[in-house]
Amino acid sequence: MPFSHRIQAVEGSKSVGLASLVGKLKSEGHDIIGLHVGEPDFPPPQEVIEATQKALSDLQVRYSLVPGIPELREAIADRFSSRSGKKVNLENILVSNGSKQILYNIFQCFIHEGDEVIIPAPYWVTFPESIKLAGGTPVIVKSRDDLGLDLEAIEEAITPKTKMILFNTPNNPSSAVYAKEDLLKVGELAKKHDLLVVSDEAYESLVFEPNVHTSIASLSDDLFQRTITVQTLSKSHCLTGYRVGYMIAPTKFIEPVNKLQSHLNGNVCTFAQYGALKALTMDQTYFEDMVATMVKRKDLAYGLTKEIFKCHEPQGAFYLFPSLDGYEDRFKTCNEAAEFILKEAKVALLPGSAFGIDGYLRISFASHEDVLTEALGRIKEALK
Repeated sequence: MPFSHRIQAVEGSKSVGLASLVGKLKSEGHDIIGLHVGEPDFPPPQEVIEATQKALSDLQVRYSLVPGIPELREAIADRFSSRSGKKVNLENILVSNGSKQILYNIFQCFIHEGDEVIIPAPYWVTFPESIKLAGGTPVIVKSRDDLGLDLEAIEEAITPKTKMILFNTPNNPSSAVYAKEDLLKVGELAKKHDLLVVSDEAYESLVFEPNVHTSIASLSDDLFQRTITVQTLSKSHCLTGYRVGYMIAPTKFIEPVNKLQSHLNGNVCTFAQYGALKALTMDQTYFEDMVATMVKRKDLAYGLTKEIFKCHEPQGAFYLFPSLDGYEDRFKTCNEAAEFILKEAKVALLPGSAFGIDGYLRISFASHEDVLTEALGRIKEALK
């Protein structure tokens, strides 16, 4: 049976593929440590679990409004307003099945066949494939050596076919937090060329001092009017399996995405929305403590990684993105390096090629300190 041209043009998620391989190896008895997973190992707090259970007991199992229950949208609006300084309300919020679906919906609504989308590399693995599914063309541009935005490269990539600029900050996989000054310049380019900006901010709560996260939509009224901000509760509130992500945007952008979603999934799981509401409205100490723990893990993992690879200190998220500089004689590509480490050290990492850039590896430090120490010790020994 022939498949559509769209799906034939798309590659499967390399992160999901590696997770399947690691699961298979573990089932065969191999002692694999997985530092490839982009997921905090903290469970949801008990209050969130109880709120979810109560929603089930109260029979909150029917359809909700397509953009989400009003209480959750109000809580999201309040959070964004207080953290970014840009006042929004529930009409500026649409809730969907994680940021993946939000991004898919955005591209389906705003990309015409052949439109170009500029993406700085490294990028999240789903970006280019989701754009292809919408009939668009991903245009990958390099970042600076420090993995910050290369504004000249972005400007040079703009053509009459360019529709939008897409990036994520804090960045997955590099953990770079894009500077406010650079975001302002991106905004100037977007205004000059009448482009849409899509800012994926899944890790906005995981930023390490002295770095500061800036939502580009908050920098001016004009930028807000041409920006869609994508966030999620997966990383910030330990709700990866709840699949609750959302977009923040002018109502002119909410309306078409709401129309599309009404024909796809409709609403996000209703009782999961009530659990997410509790996560946002409860005392935030649990989540603040999680960030403090991530700082300790970052310091430990960064110190150990520097003994093996050249590496920038993470500014946000929970990844290290070491360079393979100095290992060129041993590995022709980062794929070879990741395969060697999996085979010899029994540690799973993702190669930089999954994120559009060769010569790097992504290491997640969202695991317990003992796991990080063991895994990085194995890698160091294997690479002697």
